[in-house]
Amino acid sequence: MNAAVHRPLAALVLSLSLSLPATAEMRAWKNKAGASIEAEMIAVDVTARTITIKRADGQTFTIPIETLSDEDKAFAAEQWKKMQGAPAAAPAPGATAPAPTGTPAPAKPAAAAKASARPAPPRPVLTITPANKFKVPATADYLKGALRTRPRLIHAAPGWAQLKALPAADPVAAKMIENLKAGGEKLLEAPELVRIFGEQDGPVTPASKAMFRMASLGVLNFVDGDPRWKERGVRELIAITDPATFQNWYVDEPAVTADFLIAASLGYDYFRDGLNDKQATDARTYMIEKGIGALAAFLKGEPVPESAKGKAAGTSDKGKAPAKAAPKGGKDTEEEPDAEHMSAAAALILAAICLHDEDPSAAKQAVDAAAKVFGKGMLHFAPAGIWPEGMEAGEHVLDYAIMVMQTLRANGGSDFGFSLVEGLPQAGLARLHLIGPSNQLFNYGDSLGTTLTRPWVATWLAGAHGNMGTPALAAGAVPSADAALLGTAGHFMYYNAHAAGDGMADRLDYGVPGGSVATLRSAWDKSAFYLAVKGGDNAIPTAQLDLGSFVLEAGGTRWGIELGAESDRAPGFKPAADRSKRYALYIEGTPGQNTVQMGGNQELDGKAAVMISHSSPELGITAVDLTKGYSKSAKDVFRGAMMVRGAKPYLVLQDEMTIKNTTPLGWAMHTRAEVAVDGGKATLTDKKETLHATILSPAGATFITEDPPEPPSETSKKLTGIKVLKVNLGPVKGPQTITIAFSLGEPAPAVPVKPIAEWVPKK
Repeated sequence: MNAAVHRPLAALVLSLSLSLPATAEMRAWKNKAGASIEAEMIAVDVTARTITIKRADGQTFTIPIETLSDEDKAFAAEQWKKMQGAPAAAPAPGATAPAPTGTPAPAKPAAAAKASARPAPPRPVLTITPANKFKVPATADYLKGALRTRPRLIHAAPGWAQLKALPAADPVAAKMIENLKAGGEKLLEAPELVRIFGEQDGPVTPASKAMFRMASLGVLNFVDGDPRWKERGVRELIAITDPATFQNWYVDEPAVTADFLIAASLGYDYFRDGLNDKQATDARTYMIEKGIGALAAFLKGEPVPESAKGKAAGTSDKGKAPAKAAPKGGKDTEEEPDAEHMSAAAALILAAICLHDEDPSAAKQAVDAAAKVFGKGMLHFAPAGIWPEGMEAGEHVLDYAIMVMQTLRANGGSDFGFSLVEGLPQAGLARLHLIGPSNQLFNYGDSLGTTLTRPWVATWLAGAHGNMGTPALAAGAVPSADAALLGTAGHFMYYNAHAAGDGMADRLDYGVPGGSVATLRSAWDKSAFYLAVKGGDNAIPTAQLDLGSFVLEAGGTRWGIELGAESDRAPGFKPAADRSKRYALYIEGTPGQNTVQMGGNQELDGKAAVMISHSSPELGITAVDLTKGYSKSAKDVFRGAMMVRGAKPYLVLQDEMTIKNTTPLGWAMHTRAEVAVDGGKATLTDKKETLHATILSPAGATFITEDPPEPPSETSKKLTGIKVLKVNLGPVKGPQTITIAFSLGEPAPAVPVKPIAEWVPKK
């Protein structure tokens, strides 16, 4: 076997190792080529699918599992089963999750730092199905196991019986019910929902409020039992399915329509026995025409039926086609599902299961439109648990997907393996690491904010895959009558022992080869250094041209910031055939990103992925291959980041590329801090903290600061209070390296500049 541990950058792999028990034995390991080495297996990399072996002389080798002989693969699998302790944070596709006994993170995340008498249970052992080997369920499968008794959405009768007993055994669950009851009293005093005219933008809409009301009243109905909850649930359902109140469910905004259909499906399922025949028929007819009809048309890329718009069924079918065609789930050339497609598909599946016994034809119409889209979309979390459009959009998708998976389990006892397909078991881990010490999200792309807003998603993920390092779930506050989405009801419906206990993170860094984001941090406290850097796919219609962009935190401050989404009213922002108009906007194009600048925007079809990620107590290292983002201007474009931990941590950010033809080359970072520059040094000040930036390469390069450009119109986003720290090298050609060190309080120590490929220490 080749004893070389390090290879050129493009061949490096993730080396986050999990140590094996000391009982491993010496043996002759063989690869498929017949080469042999006498050694013992000492670690498994659960993400990169490698093992580490050690010879008697102490020298170690990291070997891809796929290169081993069949006999050694079987032996390695057997050794894996002997691992003790908690299961691994993110098992590798196709592998049974082992238990980490290697170097743990020095401390819990800040939110969970104080001692708890209730640690989370050991994580379950999981077998992950690789995305390329997962068999997407057939359309008919979704209704095969559907119950003919109610309730059957999210929980069936046995599940509700368990939840009903929970408050007596768990004080947090008891407090949740107390809060829901107090919120329910407020709801009883509030009027039923009515239609609000105008565009429904943002997470709080009449539809998301309806979802909250149905979920909360359902929980109270089944757990508390006061008849007032059912009576109000019936009234809410009648209100949102009354054509006099709601002519339609905002059919020009499919995400809003989806929320309404989910809310109505929950209400119909939970309170069906409180409806008389006419009420049930009226509600069901409205759901089919205004919900199923509209969303099925959206997913098929067809005109919205007139009946879905609020006109009589059977009249002219001349409707305006959706603004964007929807994926049909077949060919690679078709549009991939986005968050809006997935919410529509989930709503249709839930409605189909809700109505299958009372209107089989409508149920079939719903699953026929939704099944392929939903199945295809669920594979898009692979390999690292991150939705292609970003964490904010991914949280939305998970919220709807979880309702479907939980409902499938409640009906047929299985979610068809969706919860164990590559990407889903890693979603909780990604969620943990993509939130920085300041509790802000890595808000790249068109994120609307810096916080995740559906925390019950984390509650369910903990129950499905174990607690990856989050603090124990708290009961929260009394919800208002105007709350939206599942809220506290979601936490209660998904409550589990893993979410109820304090978790411990296994490591400080996160990155999966082929993944779209990597993170590094110096510790788990609020003042820690933190960097998150992205790859991604510029071809996604909602993407910014931001390959390589990063955020940087230290001392409780986010120094390198993302600008977030441009206003959707800015000229050229709306998706169109000519995407160049959108990327002429500063925030959406490459100039508005914290990345390498080569005279203009990145390639519209550019892609970038994490190449390497090394984590040890002393160092965190990652690198992203940006080559395809700059393919016309350069080759071998890599962005590497190295976190040096210790009493005085610092970060080195390095960009390497070979410029093909003479091209302007620059580097940029956006910040809200006050910035002072002095040649190759910059000092950023925010409140009482000071961040030092030092150019290590090239020699003679200097920092400058600029203001972002003025917004092109009154409807564009304002960038008040933001500065741009830049390095402009001017027109250059050939090999180039830009290396910048960041440190808090005082300049970073002088460190030699060497290729990223040489960063990972030799074993």
